[in-house]
Amino acid sequence: MSSFVVHKFGGTSVGNADAMKAVQQIIAGETSDSIAVVVSAMGGKPKVTDLLISLVELAKKRETDAIAKIIQDILRKHEEAMAALLPPAIGNPILDSIRADLRTLDELLKAISIMRAYNENVTELVSGHGELWSARILTAVLNQHLESEGKTDRFAFVDAREVLVVEPSESHGPVVLYDETKKRLDNKVGGRTHLVITGFICSTVDGVVTTLKRDGSDYSASIFGRVLGASSITIWTDVSGVYSADPRRVPEAQILPQVSYREAMELAYFGAKVIHPKTMAPAIATNIPIFIRNTFDPTHPGTRIYHRLLRHDSSGQPTAKVIVSGFSTIDDIALFNLEGPGMVGVHGVASRLFNALDRIKVNVVLIAQASSEHSICLAIPAAHAKDAKEAIEAAFFKELHLGLIDTVTYQAPVTIIAAVGDNMSETPGVCARFFGALGRAGINILAISQGSSERNISAVVRFEDSGAALRAAHAAFFLADHAVSVGIAGPPSSKLVTALQSQLFTQAPLLVDRFNVDLRLRAVAIGSTSIKTHPTGFDAASLEAAAPIAADVSTLHSHVKVDHIPHALIVDVSNDPATLAFYPAWLSAGCHIVSANLHVATMSSALQRQITQIQLAPNDLSVDTNACLGMGVPVLSTIQNILQTGDIVEQVEASWSSLFNALAARANEANFASAVDSVLEQYAGLAPFDMVEDLTGIRSAKKMVLLARELGLDDESVSAAKISSPFPVPEAAVDTWAVEDVKAYIHKHHDALLARLQGSQPNANFRLVSTLQADVGGISIDIKELNQPHAFAGLRNEQCALAFHTSWHKPHPLVISSSSFASDASQSLLASTVFGSILKIARSL
Repeated sequence: MSSFVVHKFGGTSVGNADAMKAVQQIIAGETSDSIAVVVSAMGGKPKVTDLLISLVELAKKRETDAIAKIIQDILRKHEEAMAALLPPAIGNPILDSIRADLRTLDELLKAISIMRAYNENVTELVSGHGELWSARILTAVLNQHLESEGKTDRFAFVDAREVLVVEPSESHGPVVLYDETKKRLDNKVGGRTHLVITGFICSTVDGVVTTLKRDGSDYSASIFGRVLGASSITIWTDVSGVYSADPRRVPEAQILPQVSYREAMELAYFGAKVIHPKTMAPAIATNIPIFIRNTFDPTHPGTRIYHRLLRHDSSGQPTAKVIVSGFSTIDDIALFNLEGPGMVGVHGVASRLFNALDRIKVNVVLIAQASSEHSICLAIPAAHAKDAKEAIEAAFFKELHLGLIDTVTYQAPVTIIAAVGDNMSETPGVCARFFGALGRAGINILAISQGSSERNISAVVRFEDSGAALRAAHAAFFLADHAVSVGIAGPPSSKLVTALQSQLFTQAPLLVDRFNVDLRLRAVAIGSTSIKTHPTGFDAASLEAAAPIAADVSTLHSHVKVDHIPHALIVDVSNDPATLAFYPAWLSAGCHIVSANLHVATMSSALQRQITQIQLAPNDLSVDTNACLGMGVPVLSTIQNILQTGDIVEQVEASWSSLFNALAARANEANFASAVDSVLEQYAGLAPFDMVEDLTGIRSAKKMVLLARELGLDDESVSAAKISSPFPVPEAAVDTWAVEDVKAYIHKHHDALLARLQGSQPNANFRLVSTLQADVGGISIDIKELNQPHAFAGLRNEQCALAFHTSWHKPHPLVISSSSFASDASQSLLASTVFGSILKIARSL
């Protein structure tokens, strides 16, 4: 015969007929031939145990009508379950026993009504009946299934009041008498291998019915696991395991596949609701692993809770990779501070303080004391703050009046956040990561505490900061090292936006696996007045299906920057000068910026200074404009590398305008109109406004200004650039132009273009060349006929190039060339440039 396995089902797991059917299916799938099932009272709304407890108080108040209604509700709840689960021949006898129990309880309640008083023993007796009823029903359901399968085994109903013996204790609650319990259980069940046992209820040595108090059914499962020598204890509930944090407060919370007993106890103490610390004590004594699983998702493996020593291999190295297993919080705390010169070196101060609290039965949750002994900080439940303050003041009455101790003060409500993990003691830098995460989130820490075991690090924060603090701390340990919340500002019809989104979705899994970079697209501005958002991050399908909300693009940062993801970044591919005004707000919110908006070159000096000021420490934020240059390579990083190695840039030449170059190459064709149509079709990726700026040289001037700024020449501007192009800036605004308007504009200035090309050699290579005199300043843009050995002489029309003339690169400059991003087909290449800038920032965080 194999060892027993214990399965415990909570109230929600047996709350109705469907839930009990799920329980039956789970037990049917159990492969062990020795099974013990521990069951709670029926849960759901309302919970049977809550109804039973309410009856006692109602009886004291003589509210007979309310009592009658509750008794009927209890009976109806069980009747409905049995009607769906059991045939009358099996169900009716059980229902008769429930009715008999309710009649007995009704008589007891009448006695309470007469006396208008009751004691705790009465409450214990009444409240434990729910387990008796649910266990009888479940026993019948399980046996019915065994019979239908043709199996000879049958489950035996075990009333725990007859076998589980405890000794009452005011300080520790019921103390289990294991030897006596084992003796009685053996006598009760003999060699039976299939048991259904009532949870929660038990008896004293004298036979007085009592309960195991809070979370008693879980405790029962652990007790019977120990008594039966079980190989495992599985607690089935309505969640799939122990979470790394409260999922209601932390959207990124994860199910922990394994935790140690001690980690689970720490998490439970600090507020985790899945398992109570006392539940684990019997299992710990005999090293029985506890599994937390979901009745309604039985295929999920849940969480395994077991001995820490079993989490290490033969060499002593931990098998668990996580440093922190989880985070828990305790809310509604009051933080007291006792300090003063009269405490330094004085014996017994701490003893008097804690004795004062002990006298009023106040539990101290957290303690911190400076090594100077000048102050003691402690945390207690906020409900006791007023009484505790009076008790402390009374204990130190003399010192307070002599000025040896300052006024006793406290802050409430505050929250304790605890990071829990066995592996913290073996890993340097855990505190730095924990407190650094809180600092980056702007959370002020009121107090800290850490035990010498380093299994727990606690921080006290203001209650209003607790959610943000918990999410920030959790993100620091459970998200990728470089987790970034991303937002995009740009027209939804833009092929660049579409290409960028596609690259983000396609590359996301690879980036997490290979580089530990987790990019989450959480907000996409749809025009200037609506935004699509997602709490955890879009994929292609969810982005397509998402309905936009009414929101101005200026508020995009509020949808991108969240405290549960450590970093935020906004991508500006709007090509709209109005968007630049939002940069300060985005940066002030803590968002990095990647810009492909070439209008950054024309921003005012005041706006530029404001942005630079916000970027500086302590914000340490990036504004990456490399994509504005459209080269497909990190040009600005190349400039920084040149400067940082000690080289000096003397001159920069550039050939940006591939559209101009293509028209110049075909200016002498007889059918120039056809040539224009062909060229503009090739460069359909440019908007009409951008086409005109490209031909006039304005677009080239903007890019040269960006290069000048990177070289420290902040005074350069587009307006100061010397531009000589046969295509003048139109007098009328071109924002509303169509491609046909651009064609008319080109034909209007065809003669001026031809005049500039006069006297050239056959097959001459004309280009609009931009020049920056980096040593003395000045930007010029002019048509040049390029011949060998000029660095640009061999370029094709669809190529653009940069040449850096430096002190070390003589006589041959450092040349960077790339395909033009003006064509429609090359938008993916431009998107990759933007994507590269995003990755550069993400990996630097």
